[in-house]
Amino acid sequence: MPDYIATWLPEVGYFCLLLALAAYLLVLARGVRRCFHQGALRGGRPLQGCAIAALLLLLAWALLTLAFVQNDFTLRYVLQQSNRELPLAYRLAAPWGGHEGSLLFWCLCLGLWQTWLTRHLRGGKLQIFTTLFITFAQVGLLLFIVIFSDPFVRQFPAPVDGRDLNAMLQHPALIFHPPLLYLGYAGMQVCCALLLAGLFCRVPGRVLARRCIGSLALAWALLTAGIALGSWWAYSELGWGGWWFWDPVENAALLPWLTGAACLHAVLIMRRSGHLARSAALLAAVSALLALTGTLIVRSGILQSVHAFALDEVRALPLFALFIVLNSAMLWGFAVGARRYRAAPAGTALPSLWLTGGIGTFCAVALVVLVGTLFPMVWSFSGAGKISVGAPYFNRVLLPFGLLAVVLMLAGSRRRNIPMWLAHAGVLLCAIGIASSAWLKTEISVALLPGESVQLDVYRFTLHEGELVTAGNYTAQKMSIDVQRADKQVARLHPERRFYTVRNQRMFEPGIATDGWRDWYALVAQKQGDRYAVRLMVQRGVRFVWFGGGLMALGALAAALSRRSG
Repeated sequence: MPDYIATWLPEVGYFCLLLALAAYLLVLARGVRRCFHQGALRGGRPLQGCAIAALLLLLAWALLTLAFVQNDFTLRYVLQQSNRELPLAYRLAAPWGGHEGSLLFWCLCLGLWQTWLTRHLRGGKLQIFTTLFITFAQVGLLLFIVIFSDPFVRQFPAPVDGRDLNAMLQHPALIFHPPLLYLGYAGMQVCCALLLAGLFCRVPGRVLARRCIGSLALAWALLTAGIALGSWWAYSELGWGGWWFWDPVENAALLPWLTGAACLHAVLIMRRSGHLARSAALLAAVSALLALTGTLIVRSGILQSVHAFALDEVRALPLFALFIVLNSAMLWGFAVGARRYRAAPAGTALPSLWLTGGIGTFCAVALVVLVGTLFPMVWSFSGAGKISVGAPYFNRVLLPFGLLAVVLMLAGSRRRNIPMWLAHAGVLLCAIGIASSAWLKTEISVALLPGESVQLDVYRFTLHEGELVTAGNYTAQKMSIDVQRADKQVARLHPERRFYTVRNQRMFEPGIATDGWRDWYALVAQKQGDRYAVRLMVQRGVRFVWFGGGLMALGALAAALSRRSG
C-alpha cells in the first residue's frame, strides 16, 4: 500500500465513526417520527440505515486493526497497547485489550446483532421499537467514543516503538475471551430491546418467545463460552492455581450470565404457556443493566482488578453519566411496556414448577453475588474503612443454592430435548469439577535447589535448572520439573520465569500437565539465594469445569439453531 494512502487511514477510520453516528441519528429520528404517526407504524416498513452503520463500524474496526498490524505508532492507542516485537496473533487481538478499542468493539458487536435481528423481524411495529431501543444505546456509546475515547487520536512525532501489551494479556485466551463476552453482552442488550418492544407492541407471549428464544440462547451460549475461557486464562496464566477468584470484575461478568439463564428459562415458559412475559422482559432488562454496569466497572477503574482499565476523571464522569442514562432508559422502557402489556388469558397452562424454581434459584444466586461484590465498595464509600468479601463467603452461602439447582435440574430433565440435556449435563459436569478441584486438591510451597525433590501426595517433584530462551518481546528462564510416582515418570512440567523488557514487567508462567482427570501444576517464582520459591499442586477434576462450560455453551447453541428449542 502506498505510504500517502496509509498515512490517511486513521482519519478515514474516525470519519467512519462520524458517518456511523450520523446514520444512527437518522434512524433514531425517523423511528421517533414514525412513532408519532400511527399510520406509518401500521405500514410496517423496516427502518433503513442500521446495516450501513454496522458496515461503517466494521470498516473503522478493520482500519484500527490494520494500524496495529502495521505498527502505526502515530496512533496513541497503538502506542499504548502494542510493540514491534509483539507476535502477530496478539497484535490482531490487542485492539480490544484497552479502553478505547474495547468500547468500539462493543459498538460493533451491538451493530452486527442489530442488523441481523432487524432483518430477521422484517418490518412491523416490533421491528421499529426494537430498532429504536438499540439505536438509542448506539448513539450514546458512539457519542462518548468520538468525543472522549477516540482510538484514532494521533501523536506526533511518532515514537520508534510502542509500550507493549500488558504481559498478563499475552495469552491465547485474549484472542477469544473478550470477543465472546462482548458478543454475549451485546446479544443480551438486543434481546432486552426485543422483549421490551414486545411489551410495547402487546405481542402475545408465545409469539414473542418464538421470536426471541433463538437470539437469547445464542447470546447466553457466547457468554458461557467467554466466561469459561476467562476462567481457563486465570488458571493457566495468573499462577495462583485457581480458576475463579471471585474478583469483582469476574463477578460482573457472572451476574448477567445468571440473570440471562433465568431469562432463558422464563422465555421457555412463555413459549409453552404464554405466561411470564413481563418477568422475562424484566430479567432481560436486568441482564442488560448488569452487563452495562460491569462494563462501567471495568472501563472506569472504580474497582482494582487485573481486568480493570484505569481511566482519568475527564472520561470517567461522562462514562458514568452515559451508563446512568442507558440503564434508566431500560428501566423506564420496562415500566411503560409492562403497564401496556396484556397478560396471558385465563385458563392457559400453568408454568412448569421446575423451570419456575430454576428461575428463582438463578435470581437468588445473582442477588448473593451482587451483594457480596458491591458491599465492600459501599462500605468503603461510607467511610467505615475497608472490608474484604472473598471466596469463603461466596462458597459457604452459594452451596445450598447449587445443590438446589442440581436437584431441580435433575427433576426437570425428563423431557427428550437434546439441547436441554446437553446444557444440563454441562452443569452437572461443571459441578463435579468445582467439587473435586476444591476437595481433592493438594499443594505445597517450598524453596528448592536445582536437583532437589519434594514429595506431594503420591508424587515426587524434582526441580532441574532451566535454560535461557528469547521469544519475541520477552526473555525467560525455562525450568524443568519431573513428576514421578513409584520411580516412574508421569509428567514433565516447564514453568517459566519471564521478563518483558519494554514494560519492565516480570511474569511467572506455570507449567501444567494433565491426563484429563489429574493436573500437575508448578510455579517457579522468586530466587532466594541459590534456591527457587516453588509452588506445586495436584489438581483433580478441574478440567471438568471447562468441559462442563463447553457442554453448556454447546447445548445453548443447539437450542439457538433448533426450531424446537423449547
